[in-house]
Amino acid sequence: MTIKLTYPPKSKMRSGRRFLLSILRWPFIAAAIACPIVNLAVGGPAWSIIALLSLYAVWTMVLSTDLVEYNRTSQTIKTVVFICVLLTLIDVLLAPGWAAFVVPLVYFGGIILSTVLFFTNFEKQKHNILPLILFLFFGILGSAVALSIWHEHDFWPYIVTGSTSLLCLVVIIISMGQDFLRELKRRFHVK
Repeated sequence: MTIKLTYPPKSKMRSGRRFLLSILRWPFIAAAIACPIVNLAVGGPAWSIIALLSLYAVWTMVLSTDLVEYNRTSQTIKTVVFICVLLTLIDVLLAPGWAAFVVPLVYFGGIILSTVLFFTNFEKQKHNILPLILFLFFGILGSAVALSIWHEHDFWPYIVTGSTSLLCLVVIIISMGQDFLRELKRRFHVK
């Protein structure tokens, strides 16, 4: 009986990457511990929260990337979400008053970029539809909530973000046709 190996052989690049991550882990842990201590010692606003989230973003997006949802649409969405959260934290903790106008515009840019990336490689990316659908859904929901709650800010960034999210969602549903429902059934299939 002959056994055929189906797994690829272990490459040296993979073990070199693992070694590099084991070395880089310690400076990241030291920085994560030092930031709150320095912030507490110096006082002032809680900038260490922004630094910790930035360290986490660099670690998860550059050094230790996703194993499953690692495609260009998902990574773009993940980047935009990190940027929006960081901008909101900077507004809340350090310099208030501008995020309600800027964050929807950044989210709008992320919607356009991720939709363009989705349609430039349609056949391959349609199997990775769930992160984009959730991103567009949260764009619609966030814009609706912001328009119903905040009445003192300019409305147009929320209107543009919500309507663009809805338009992109409709275009994706129309262009995928029956494949859209089939992909959603695959994502939520439980047996």
